[in-house]
Amino acid sequence: MRIDAISYGVHESPRTEPFVIASGATTSSTNVIVRAESGNLVGYGNACPNSVTKETRDTILAALGVLSKAVRGHEFEKNLEFADAMDGALAGNPAAKAGLDIAFHDLRAQELGMPLYRFLGGGFRARMPTDMTIGIMDAKATVSKARHWVAEGFRALKLKVGLEPAGDVRRLRSVREAVGPDVELRVDGNQGFSLQSALAFAKEIAPLDVVLLEQPLPAVDLNGMKILTENSRVPVMADEMVLSPQDAMRVRWGACARAVNLKLMKHGGLSRASEVNAVCESAALPAMVGCMGESVVSVAAGLHFALANRNVRWADLDSHFAIERDVAPRLRFEGGDLIASEAPGLGVRVDDGFFR
Repeated sequence: MRIDAISYGVHESPRTEPFVIASGATTSSTNVIVRAESGNLVGYGNACPNSVTKETRDTILAALGVLSKAVRGHEFEKNLEFADAMDGALAGNPAAKAGLDIAFHDLRAQELGMPLYRFLGGGFRARMPTDMTIGIMDAKATVSKARHWVAEGFRALKLKVGLEPAGDVRRLRSVREAVGPDVELRVDGNQGFSLQSALAFAKEIAPLDVVLLEQPLPAVDLNGMKILTENSRVPVMADEMVLSPQDAMRVRWGACARAVNLKLMKHGGLSRASEVNAVCESAALPAMVGCMGESVVSVAAGLHFALANRNVRWADLDSHFAIERDVAPRLRFEGGDLIASEAPGLGVRVDDGFFR
């Protein structure tokens, strides 16, 4: 496949409400939407600035300028050739690379006339439950949000924690009482805990049937994550500490987690995420596919990736629900599940007027 043209533009939108986590708060969403052409085909991608990879809107725009020159006008027969060409042109910048990589995969799947999840090797499922994430707020507001989202059809909730562990425990207890035993609860610490507070927190929440405790300790604290993983009845998931296949290997060798959160933005797109997932699968580490305040474009790509990989057990693909004005309609959502488009490629189209 030859990449004939590439364009991109910044999309900014208010969030539907402020979003607070242990590492900070946001009131808006910024994404860089990518458009790639090959003959008569048009593919779309998305690059989302984020604190994990330390990319900003401006660094993504600068990186896309370099990367576009490296791939435009060239033929690529295999997906990895495209990823390798980007890595050869520029080190790092995984979110920027993800934007181009998603658009490339969209084109490849369209060329073959199949939805992206089938192009990626899937076909055993076309829908998957996603959770809805609730930011840090007081207990009353948290319970209200939990009840609202369960009424909207969500069967899983993820609560952000890490600013005040004792209050977090009370919030979780209140939510469990409010939503009952059939709603799956997950918690995400965003590196906000010390080892001692994480150990105590994990012990307190174990009776609440919490499914996952995500990255409570700093990403650099492999030893702490190992100790917590060994002592927590709630399975510990690694997120910010796993950006590359090598990071996944360190988690595996160090027994630092029982699961890993995969994100296209932190890995560099679908090809590199596949490499990280391969390490996880070989180490019997089940995966979740998450997102980073992204638009529906890359959320759709995350869904296709999740559907295509048996090792992906959970989805946290909810960020497009929180964007007030997205670049395309939301994904189909029924009975707590996100449902993939059966149209060729990604199944998401951005109005071409956006790029003018």
